Amino acid sequence: MAHIAFFILPAAGHVNPTLSVARELVARGHRVTYALSDNYAERVLATGAELLPYPLDEDRFLATMVPQQDSDAYTDQDEFVNMMKWMLDLTEQTLPEFERHFDEHRPDVFVCDPSSFWSGHILAAKWGIPVIRSTPTYVANEHWSLHPPVDPAEEQAEDPETGALFGRISELMAAQGVDKSIGDFAAEVHSGPALVYLPRAFQYAGDTFGEEVNFVGPCTSANSFHGDWEAPASGRPLVLITLGTLYNKQPEFFRACVEAFADVEWDVVIAHAGGVTEGELGEVPPHIQVHRFVPQGAVLPHAALMINHGGTSTVLQCVSENVPVICVPQMAELHATANRAVELGVGAKILRKDISPELIRETALSVVADDAIRAGVARLRREIEAAGGPAAAADAVEALLTPVAP
Repeated sequence: MAHIAFFILPAAGHVNPTLSVARELVARGHRVTYALSDNYAERVLATGAELLPYPLDEDRFLATMVPQQDSDAYTDQDEFVNMMKWMLDLTEQTLPEFERHFDEHRPDVFVCDPSSFWSGHILAAKWGIPVIRSTPTYVANEHWSLHPPVDPAEEQAEDPETGALFGRISELMAAQGVDKSIGDFAAEVHSGPALVYLPRAFQYAGDTFGEEVNFVGPCTSANSFHGDWEAPASGRPLVLITLGTLYNKQPEFFRACVEAFADVEWDVVIAHAGGVTEGELGEVPPHIQVHRFVPQGAVLPHAALMINHGGTSTVLQCVSENVPVICVPQMAELHATANRAVELGVGAKILRKDISPELIRETALSVVADDAIRAGVARLRREIEAAGGPAAAADAVEALLTPVAP
């Protein structure tokens, strides 16, 4: 039995794809431990894994780790600096306890989210333990990236605040006995073996990545944490509408959706994740359900369409259920997914600035009636099925284990 340690960014879109992988590893007899914020305890423990929790300042996390720049690329230097500060602060906060815990039961493999803080990577470098990246969205290489290149030496020279931050990182690594430059350490965090929860066909420049980058497809969790849901008995087309959990505080968007479908003979399910307070949507017709959360996996088999924020896992879960999408992206990564959905013919994109009831209704009717989009969804669904899912991901993790001598 091997010990696998997961270090994942404490956000649902990053945690959820890993849960089925953890469950598969546990089923194969491995010990799995998550170093994760305690608000994910229920989800982790349901897989059979153990949890090493830490407290999370959720307000600071949302303020610093949720990009707000509504563009096709990450270019905001202030967002970058704030993100790095959060990652460094949380690394310094968690590393001593993580080191004490894992030194007694050292993992055989670290599964590290490149977007998370660096505790897992530092311990892996310190102890010589292999790392595999856990990436719920696109990976980057010299052929494609959402980020402009960052030269640590140049950044230090041009911006004193960034220079001071990189100095703290260098001191931390030196104190931990990690003899690497910041540039080399950053390159290692974003290179090497990877689990990517997309089919290769959905990745930009997918054919330019080597075999160590395992495109395993979406690994949707088998567990639901949002109660039960019963499908309407009308037999009419159903549209599911959500903006996820990070960009959901947009009552004007949900009001536009209510108005868009008020006179359409469809059933509508809106899941606003707490982004709407009582009364903010005005009068809601009886064929439109409004929920805080719904079990998405239970609704999608009944859906003819999903309108969402362009979350990669969400879009691919839709395609897995033969459901086309309309993406309303909120930041660079979500724009990339919305663009990819259009390029591969599985749906449409509406910019946030263009939202209106008329455009939502017109686009929804068009997408559902489009035979080419149905064919695109079926084609990408076959790619998802061929990617292998949690079993393929567990195989990739096991491939890093040191063989036991006969």
